[in-house]
Amino acid sequence: MSYYIVFVLHFMIWSFYTLAAWLSKGDSKTFQGLLFIVFFYICMLAAEKILCSPRRGFFVTLSTLFFYWTGKLAVDPLLHLLAASF
Repeated sequence: MSYYIVFVLHFMIWSFYTLAAWLSKGDSKTFQGLLFIVFFYICMLAAEKILCSPRRGFFVTLSTLFFYWTGKLAVDPLLHLLAASF
């Protein structure tokens, strides 16, 4: 059950990262990289606190990052096609 909580929490955090990155589109790549590091660190802290293991927290964070970005890459082109049709 704790893994499920971590997955849901991480997907929420990565969604907030996507929103923050979209709002700071004019920033340089350095600041966007720092923004990613901050959100990755927040995910790591949340996973370590809930799972009580830094190693498990790191691997769960990497896996949720992989699943989130894979899903985002799959859905973004569909949303652009849908928006272009209107």
